[in-house]
Amino acid sequence: MKQALILTLCFLPLAVIWLVMKLALWFAAISEERKHVREESRKPHTYMANVYADVDEEDEEYGSKTDYR
Repeated sequence: MKQALILTLCFLPLAVIWLVMKLALWFAAISEERKHVREESRKPHTYMANVYADVDEEDEEYGSKTDYR
């Protein structure tokens, strides 16, 4: 029992370091994502007119006899 406790206490610092590294990486990724979203939201947005026009033309091309919906 005493040996298992010693072994656990030996690996405890490694587990703590691993956990701290994971949390630091997670917080850094969150910060980068927030910064990226903030920068992208400030850019001018271009919207395309009739984005699905080609899809609508394909639907009309086949007609109602082949409409399997």
